[in-house]
Amino acid sequence: MRANPKTAALIASAPLVRNAFDRARTAARDTAARLPRNSGPLDKSHLAGVRPTALLVDGSQAKAARRAGRLLRLPRTIDDTAAWAALGALAALVRVVDDGRRRSVVVDAAGPRSVFTRWAARAGFAPLSLNVMRPDVVGTDLDPGTVDMVVRLHPHSATPETIDLDLAHGGAALRPGGVITLTTRLGPADEGSFSVADLRGVIARADEQGLGLIGDVGVVEGQLARRAADSGASYGLALLTFRRR
Repeated sequence: MRANPKTAALIASAPLVRNAFDRARTAARDTAARLPRNSGPLDKSHLAGVRPTALLVDGSQAKAARRAGRLLRLPRTIDDTAAWAALGALAALVRVVDDGRRRSVVVDAAGPRSVFTRWAARAGFAPLSLNVMRPDVVGTDLDPGTVDMVVRLHPHSATPETIDLDLAHGGAALRPGGVITLTTRLGPADEGSFSVADLRGVIARADEQGLGLIGDVGVVEGQLARRAADSGASYGLALLTFRRR
């Protein structure tokens, strides 16, 4: 997610963009500040306000997520971006998917050392490491319609070439009401990234497959992303969470 420093500085200095960044930073800090310190089992209250669908366009949001992870006594990571994605996915798991008994079947396509798997394991879950995005996995290694949650998160984000198949293959593993959460890079298509308009198309196509988006892409985030797109390089990350109808 590297952008041209000079171009990024010009974008950030524009009054409208600066004001939007300030609002995003304030929201991120406020959310992190509201999260209670975890002195016992992680529950819904610990992740109140953490969004399962969001755009990351400001590094301070990612730093706030990593700080929140420390407050919640989750395993440490030096990757702010991975922490931001994992925190959103963990919020979806605890608040939307699980019934509080930690029996949810969770599959992490990124592998056993991902930030999400380590954080979910600390929270009492036992994620399976299985790349259900491969076409030969669901139906062979895993029965269709048996999984409560599938994740594929940064740095193993979906690309424009893979995202529709990722949703189709991963979605096939889900039971009705199950959730799939993935990340995509924001930026030019020739860098394997998505624009905000591209994301709208992905959301519409997913809906046709029976996958409804949980939450939405905020107006301020969209404005920031569209303005940052002028930088001509990858500039952010999208976290998208869908529920199987």
